[in-house]
Amino acid sequence: MQIAWCDLFVVAVATAHVWLCPYAKVEESFNLQAIHDVLVHGVARVDRFDHIEFPGVVPRTFVGALVVAAGSSPFAWLAQQLAMRKIVLQIAVRWVLAMLNVAALRFFKHSIRARFGKDAARFFMWICGCQFHLMFYLGRTLPNTFALMLVVLAYGYWLRHQLRRAILLFTFTIVVVRGDTAVLFAPVLLWILLYGSLSIVRIVGLGITFTAASLAITIGVDSYFWRRWLWPEGEVLWFNTVQNKSHEWGVSPPLWYFYSALPRALLTTLVLIPFGVTSSVLDFAVWTYLWPVILYVILFSFLPHKELRFIFNAIPMLNMAAAVSMLPYLGALFCLVTTFMGAVFFFNASRVNYPGIVHS
Repeated sequence: MQIAWCDLFVVAVATAHVWLCPYAKVEESFNLQAIHDVLVHGVARVDRFDHIEFPGVVPRTFVGALVVAAGSSPFAWLAQQLAMRKIVLQIAVRWVLAMLNVAALRFFKHSIRARFGKDAARFFMWICGCQFHLMFYLGRTLPNTFALMLVVLAYGYWLRHQLRRAILLFTFTIVVVRGDTAVLFAPVLLWILLYGSLSIVRIVGLGITFTAASLAITIGVDSYFWRRWLWPEGEVLWFNTVQNKSHEWGVSPPLWYFYSALPRALLTTLVLIPFGVTSSVLDFAVWTYLWPVILYVILFSFLPHKELRFIFNAIPMLNMAAAVSMLPYLGALFCLVTTFMGAVFFFNASRVNYPGIVHS
């Protein structure tokens, strides 16, 4: 399969972020340590895993960590044979995760091409590569990053009108990886009821089937690694909603996502979105896919504790809307250049802000 220059650009930028800023922060520590333990100790020696020796963390799933560990295993073997420092393994692990996310973006790009044309698809990748936050976090072992990969794949199937596969991916993401993806899935389900070809009875049937299968996977895998019967996202949901402790991490104003988070994430490509939404040639086709994502951000705005990573899932769809707007071309090129310059500025600041490394 031929790889376009825009794809190579995204690969290069994502790789540069991993290589030049290899260290991690506490939010990434569980998945990073889980991948380390799987690679170094093996799945049979769970008693030596970090979360067993140092209990007390809010449980997360091992499913994503196992996938990345499998992809990183050749690098781990080579690192052990050559007695390399473990930071080399950490870079390799984060690069594998970044490339999985890039592969998801390429799948979404091909869906955009089928729906809006090859120029919009290529411009979508150029936009993604020029933005700082999206590229910076593609290789960071946050639960949100694992969820983003699956959501972007679901977006691709959504654009292709393969709704059963989209529902499967959304359901799996909610049950296994990141429960708050349900806030995005609810507007998408509304879209399916309004514009799709599935009845509500069929949707409920698919939801029950996919939920049961996802629960079987996460409970089976995670009960083994946590040494007790466990549904990790169920416990996270209990912590954040029933016990309502998420506000202990800080609160932000209701409109913070709109006046701070999204403008920083999109930079000047933000101004391209209205052109894509109002394009008369497309008869508002972009808007039909964009409003569920905007509603998702609005719903998340009601939660007191806010972070940009909570709405990562909105960025690819917003970038699609910006990409469709390609006219006027010179204005779009100016937005790309200024966005990339802003990304360089943000990266230099973040590189200084990530000085540490997790323990081995």
